Amino acid sequence: MIDNMVADQLFKVIRGLELIGVNVVLSGIRSEIAQTMAGLGIKIDHVKTFASLHQAVAYTNALNTMV
Repeated sequence: MIDNMVADQLFKVIRGLELIGVNVVLSGIRSEIAQTMAGLGIKIDHVKTFASLHQAVAYTNALNTMV
Protein backbone atom coordinates (compact mmCIF):
# COMPACT_ATOMS: atom_id res chain seq x y z
CA MET A 1 0.00 0.00 0.00
CA ILE A 2 2.78 2.43 0.90
CA ASP A 3 4.62 1.66 -2.35
CA ASN A 4 1.45 2.52 -4.32
CA MET A 5 1.18 5.88 -2.57
CA VAL A 6 4.88 6.65 -3.04
CA ALA A 7 4.79 5.69 -6.73
CA ASP A 8 1.70 7.81 -7.32
CA GLN A 9 3.14 10.84 -5.52
CA LEU A 10 6.45 10.47 -7.35
CA PHE A 11 4.62 10.44 -10.68
CA LYS A 12 2.65 13.55 -9.70
CA VAL A 13 5.82 15.40 -8.71
CA ILE A 14 7.54 14.43 -11.97
CA ARG A 15 4.53 15.52 -14.02
CA GLY A 16 4.22 18.80 -12.15
CA LEU A 17 7.88 19.62 -12.64
CA GLU A 18 7.66 18.81 -16.34
CA LEU A 19 4.67 21.11 -16.70
CA ILE A 20 6.77 24.05 -15.50
CA GLY A 21 9.66 23.15 -17.80
CA VAL A 22 11.99 21.25 -15.48
CA ASN A 23 14.04 18.39 -16.92
CA VAL A 24 13.66 15.70 -14.28
CA VAL A 25 16.51 13.38 -13.31
CA LEU A 26 15.95 10.63 -10.74
CA SER A 27 18.40 8.71 -8.61
CA GLY A 28 18.14 6.07 -5.94
CA ILE A 29 14.67 4.73 -6.72
CA ARG A 30 14.13 1.58 -4.67
CA SER A 31 13.39 -1.53 -6.69
CA GLU A 32 10.05 -1.96 -4.92
CA ILE A 33 8.92 1.49 -6.03
CA ALA A 34 10.12 0.89 -9.60
CA GLN A 35 8.22 -2.41 -9.71
CA THR A 36 5.09 -0.79 -8.32
CA MET A 37 5.28 2.00 -10.90
CA ALA A 38 5.63 -0.57 -13.68
CA GLY A 39 2.73 -2.57 -12.26
CA LEU A 40 0.55 0.54 -12.16
CA GLY A 41 1.43 1.35 -15.76
CA ILE A 42 3.23 4.57 -14.81
CA LYS A 43 5.62 5.35 -17.63
CA ILE A 44 8.67 7.48 -16.99
CA ASP A 45 10.72 6.27 -19.95
CA HIS A 46 11.51 9.87 -20.82
CA VAL A 47 13.02 10.55 -17.37
CA LYS A 48 16.75 9.94 -17.03
CA THR A 49 17.45 7.65 -14.06
CA PHE A 50 20.63 6.83 -12.18
CA ALA A 51 21.58 4.33 -9.51
CA SER A 52 23.39 6.91 -7.40
CA LEU A 53 23.23 10.60 -6.62
CA HIS A 54 26.88 10.91 -7.68
CA GLN A 55 26.01 9.70 -11.20
CA ALA A 56 23.01 12.03 -11.44
CA VAL A 57 25.03 15.07 -10.36
CA ALA A 58 27.83 14.22 -12.80
CA TYR A 59 25.26 13.95 -15.60
CA THR A 60 23.60 17.27 -14.79
CA ASN A 61 26.97 18.98 -14.44
CA ALA A 62 27.97 17.67 -17.86
CA LEU A 63 24.73 19.03 -19.33
CA ASN A 64 25.33 22.43 -17.76
CA THR A 65 28.82 22.69 -19.26
CA MET A 66 27.36 22.05 -22.74
CA VAL A 67 24.94 24.97 -22.50
